[in-house]
Amino acid sequence: RSRSLRRRSPGRGGHGKGGGGDDDGPITTVFLVGLPHDAREEEVRGDLEYVGPVSRVVLMNRGSERNAFARFTSVEHAERAIDQILAGKLEVCQARVKAEMARRNTN
Repeated sequence: RSRSLRRRSPGRGGHGKGGGGDDDGPITTVFLVGLPHDAREEEVRGDLEYVGPVSRVVLMNRGSERNAFARFTSVEHAERAIDQILAGKLEVCQARVKAEMARRNTN
């Protein structure tokens, strides 16, 4: 029983929550808050690709909020998306949302 717990996370140290993400590279993931409840991955991706290529979108419900992580192919595209959203120049799923750089990248 205790042996299986020790073997759980070989090579990575097993620290942190979830064990995912690309911790070695620059953060290119944007965290979006306040999406409409019926928001779909394709809609989020389509709206964000206005500023640059998006490699991954992960939608989630947190309480009564619909949020997303969107991973761009470069830091510049991620920063441009945040700037456009905060300036009110870019809506996501026809809604004004909040955006910030994620703490780490999504897988």
